[in-house]
Amino acid sequence: MAKNSLRRQTNLLVIVVVPWWDKCGITTFAYQVRCSQVITSRRGFGLVDAIAGIMLLAIVGAVFAALFPTSFGCSAQAREYRIAALLAQRKMEQLRALEYESLTRPLLRAGAIIDASPTISPYSFTETDNVAEQLPQGIGTLTINDTAEDRRSVTVTVSWRSRNGKRREVRLTSLFADRRTRTANE
Repeated sequence: MAKNSLRRQTNLLVIVVVPWWDKCGITTFAYQVRCSQVITSRRGFGLVDAIAGIMLLAIVGAVFAALFPTSFGCSAQAREYRIAALLAQRKMEQLRALEYESLTRPLLRAGAIIDASPTISPYSFTETDNVAEQLPQGIGTLTINDTAEDRRSVTVTVSWRSRNGKRREVRLTSLFADRRTRTANE
């Protein structure tokens, strides 16, 4: 016999149950199986085992290393969208707190809701809300359009340049109605 290999004959009783369908129902048969077992004794890992383990570890490490930059980029992009959405929502809530007749440039400027320039719509709120400090090359604009005699459409846009150089934006639009009571002549 070889020095590293020992052969031991064992009788293992393995009962194999085989279901068989016949006219009377299910019948089972049991078989006895003899098994022989080869036991090898080795003292440690060989050079091939070590190289295979290192290669497997290197492949797994390379896959994870390739995923890290992508996950960081996605995380940064999600953070930018979250900040832009919060800025746009905050600005829209500021406008909703105002009366309909306050949606004019002089009153918005007096309430520190928009920047001093431009003087026509779309107005900027980049400086008043520090959009450029919170997003890379961030710009906040506010557009007010009269859609009917007693309704105005207000669009809040927050745009920025993402890390990959693409221009991104979040836009919220809402209608504001004049709720003042009117007489039949108006």
